[in-house]
Amino acid sequence: MKTTFNEFLLNNTKCNKFDGNTDAIMIFDYLSKDESIIKMIEACDSGKPALSPVVHAIEELVETTPNVSISFEDKFTKQTVGTMIKSILEPFGYRPTSQKILPKSSGAQKFTSAHCYEFDPDAPRTMRIVKVIETI
Repeated sequence: MKTTFNEFLLNNTKCNKFDGNTDAIMIFDYLSKDESIIKMIEACDSGKPALSPVVHAIEELVETTPNVSISFEDKFTKQTVGTMIKSILEPFGYRPTSQKILPKSSGAQKFTSAHCYEFDPDAPRTMRIVKVIETI
């Protein structure tokens, strides 16, 4: 199963300040969408930071949400997003390897770097992505 926001908080108690925060939940839900996970894993498999294909969208979410309680101006909130990604990719067998500067093409305004991940065949997995070609 995919990691839930509550599991994320249970496994990362330093992020408990975001418990019940609807904006943090909104970001986590966006990052947990199948489309976002696929994009992040494709970026990882290309040697890019997992955040790179979704960073513009989450920055825009925060910018356009009325009365938002989260800001990417502080380091802790940005680190929390990175921890969210780690928790989301873990069930797929991906582990963080290194931190890299985000490519300019990502459109990031508030984030400058993020972790790259690699698939670890020995990591415990509960999820996988299956791409299938079908005749229509």
